[in-house]
Amino acid sequence: MSIALPRPHAHRPAPVPTAPGALPLFGHSLALLRDPLALLRSLTAHGDVVRLRLGAGAFYVVCTPERTRELLRDPRTFDKGGFFFTRLRELTGDNVGTCPYTDHATQRRLVQPVFRKHRMPGYARTIVEQTAVVVDEWHDGAVIDVFPDMLRIGARCAAFLVFGIAMPPTVLERTISDITTYIQGIFVRMFLPPSLIRLPLPANRRYERARRRLRESVEDMIGGRDNACSGGDLMTALLEAEPSVGECPTRTGLTDQLTLMLIAGTESTATTVSWALHELSRDRVLQDRVHAELDAVLGAESPAYHHVQHLELLGRVLTETLRKYPAAWILTRLTTSDTTFGEHPIPAGATVVYSPYLLHHRPDSFPDPDRFDPDRWLSTNPTARKSLIPFGAGTRKCAGDTFAMTEATLVLAWILTRYTVHSIPTGQVRLIPAGALQPGGLRIRLAARSATTAHPQI
Repeated sequence: MSIALPRPHAHRPAPVPTAPGALPLFGHSLALLRDPLALLRSLTAHGDVVRLRLGAGAFYVVCTPERTRELLRDPRTFDKGGFFFTRLRELTGDNVGTCPYTDHATQRRLVQPVFRKHRMPGYARTIVEQTAVVVDEWHDGAVIDVFPDMLRIGARCAAFLVFGIAMPPTVLERTISDITTYIQGIFVRMFLPPSLIRLPLPANRRYERARRRLRESVEDMIGGRDNACSGGDLMTALLEAEPSVGECPTRTGLTDQLTLMLIAGTESTATTVSWALHELSRDRVLQDRVHAELDAVLGAESPAYHHVQHLELLGRVLTETLRKYPAAWILTRLTTSDTTFGEHPIPAGATVVYSPYLLHHRPDSFPDPDRFDPDRWLSTNPTARKSLIPFGAGTRKCAGDTFAMTEATLVLAWILTRYTVHSIPTGQVRLIPAGALQPGGLRIRLAARSATTAHPQI
């Protein structure tokens, strides 16, 4: 008599778990609008991929470093798209950061020469010069509203670096105001139904006015640059790209690329440097260590590109800032075909979210993740390194990541060679998850460093 042996079970797809707390009609929309960071951090308890409902629709959030790397290493299946990039394209159009997979290789080859190493010393001089213009208005004992001043530094640097021109003061302030309106509007519009976005509400009109004026400002600066001498700016570098990368961009294509550079150069730099100053103002021991490094590396010189590689502690401060406060805290992809994450099926046309903020606050990757600890980067912990993705990863990693770190280093170096920064004890600093992770209510008190340590004016 034969005995039938049990057959192994065939692998069966498992549905993606839905996060608890969804409301009828609204799904998780209200929770996302109310406290998206807390919601994202809660998802790790529910699986490596979790489904969130957005009104009548849904999207999927990858919650582990492994699943995120899987997504970022397959840009053909997980293409640029979804609610974040829909909003970003409303202003910046089709550029290296937003274009579909089929166009990316050409766009990347066009933009990459802009960030070549031989251009960095010239960019660095401009960064220091424009930072000095803003910092020279400060004085010993002043209390400054940090983020607006960092936006002024970022916008001044972006205007000179991208277009090779200075913005008149009124245009500068209007541009900063429009960028702020746009970045804050992105967040709300990501999670609202299209029917509400199209209504002639005051917030929608402000957003559309800011979007239109920013686009017009970029076109005006391109026109003004056409009549100027060729220089060491990003626009010139883009137009001087080798013939081998393809034709020079059209006027619309040029506007698309430069609009992205203006927004990223203003907002991302301001956000990162602001949060770094916040953490340094709360830790005098760490700030003293940074001052000692600056004095040892710079001597009597002003910060320059050749100093950056030697400012190791300041580099770790910025790396830890990007871990704890990643400017790009939520990003989306759109599936181009049916696919799977492990045992979970994901249909074609689905929006998939990955969150640097979520990954950077996983305690299994970063013990005590809410503690600011630059020295955690003295370790060669491969898990932490692989989980750190402030600039993305894979072939679609930000083309300007090295440039961004150089800019933030030089801005911080210029400020900290001149001032010690102190937190305001009664200040209530808050995380504002707009299109970028902005600081709200961040004010610091300045104390001029002694004449023996402060560096000369440029």
